[in-house]
Amino acid sequence: AILYRTNSQSRVFEEYLRSYNLPYRVYGGTSFYQRKEVKDLIAYLRLAVNTKDEEALRRSVNYPKRGVGKTTIDKISELASQTNTTMWENLTKVKVSSRARNSINGFIAMVSIFQTKAQTLNAYEVATHIAKKSGLVDLLKADTTIEGMGRLENINALLDGINEFVEDDTVEEGAQTTSDKSLASYLQNIALLTDADNEATTTDYITLMSVHSAKGLEFPAVFVVGLEEKLFPSFMSMDTAEG
Repeated sequence: AILYRTNSQSRVFEEYLRSYNLPYRVYGGTSFYQRKEVKDLIAYLRLAVNTKDEEALRRSVNYPKRGVGKTTIDKISELASQTNTTMWENLTKVKVSSRARNSINGFIAMVSIFQTKAQTLNAYEVATHIAKKSGLVDLLKADTTIEGMGRLENINALLDGINEFVEDDTVEEGAQTTSDKSLASYLQNIALLTDADNEATTTDYITLMSVHSAKGLEFPAVFVVGLEEKLFPSFMSMDTAEG
């Protein structure tokens, strides 16, 4: 078992285990890449690389909300099916209200800028720009609850991971290496797996879990990561002698 305290630590070890094809399960929580806010940002990243990605388009076209409701999205999808074209190609063709039209046009213009930047900037620069300009960061910052702050932390952890990808000299791709630091290369190198894909197919697997979730459980071998001053235990425990 690998025990962690923060979501960013979980993300690092998920990437590590996947890169070595080591079977694992996330216990008592959701895999980092399956968290909603992480999938929301990745949808924008995918769309910036490939506008034919209809799953990414559906997820991002009205999030944060911009007045493109389910009825409008269904119309776009139906028109795409009828003409055997992509949903992206039909964004300008579908008949909608003037409000929805303005929202769609704004979305198209925004994604077009993302596409241009994806061709010239590295993955971290593009992702940081997209996170801000898409409105996702502002939306999460507006939620000052503990859960909201946790979701913002996850976005920052994802951006940290992309920055690590850019700063690494090489990125493993099986037996080959690449120095391509583009957004497209990053998306090819992360394993965007569903929970079902993450299910270990063998009884021999590594368990990823928080320290608190591990209470009362037993494992043959346990690694507690991040045992560093002011990180774990938390810096908040150092305010008083009792802490």
